Amino acid sequence: MGKKESFYNLIDYCIEIEGQEALSGNGAEMFRKLLIECFFQKEITESRKIENMFKNMKMPAFLQDAGSILEIDIETLSAYIQGEMLKDSLSGGIYTSSEYLKIFYPHHAPSFGKLPSEVQQEILNAIKSKNKTILEAFEKLKSDSAADKSRKVLTLIALVIKNVHLKTGFPLKDLGRKSEDTIRGIFGNCDEVYRGQQRQQADLDDDKKVKQLIKEFFVVKKFQDIADMAELFKAEFERYRKRALRA
Repeated sequence: MGKKESFYNLIDYCIEIEGQEALSGNGAEMFRKLLIECFFQKEITESRKIENMFKNMKMPAFLQDAGSILEIDIETLSAYIQGEMLKDSLSGGIYTSSEYLKIFYPHHAPSFGKLPSEVQQEILNAIKSKNKTILEAFEKLKSDSAADKSRKVLTLIALVIKNVHLKTGFPLKDLGRKSEDTIRGIFGNCDEVYRGQQRQQADLDDDKKVKQLIKEFFVVKKFQDIADMAELFKAEFERYRKRALRA
């Protein structure tokens, strides 16, 4: 069994493509881009014919009317993704198509109804899994968007510390006191809701403060490691700045 797909930070990609002039305000084409470049990227890598299926796919009215992926109603999207029947769902329309079957099941007739029962079940399981993955990604996007509206500066800094720890693998120190107190001792305005304001960002991007934070929280001694981590901290703060401005 292959590794389960994950689109954990879909919100960041959506914000990125919203900034593209050709896609700005066009929810249907943004969604099409997500299908091609994210959710079905593996299938498209195998054959450009699959990409053409998405390029020619008619988008439903609710997507055509949407100005942003972030504004799409999750229940309406869920109904579209799952369909009334599994074979009529978003993934079902792809995985049971003759084009898909010719490419991925070349030793069988390209008709779902003529496939052996075990192959049919394999495809149905793949449809369920793909639909679930897509829906979970959008549910996470909605959850992230809601969190971005109310996250305080203190919470943001703690979150970025966690993210940097996970990305770098550098161990965290046993502080011997509350991490909150350590953060408050370095950064001001910790109880403000983070809006990505210039004043807030200037404080978070202060090189001296960021490096002090790293030294306080991480077991790291090499100057270059500290410098590299500082850049990663700033990149994470910038990522959340874009999200806060979009929230």
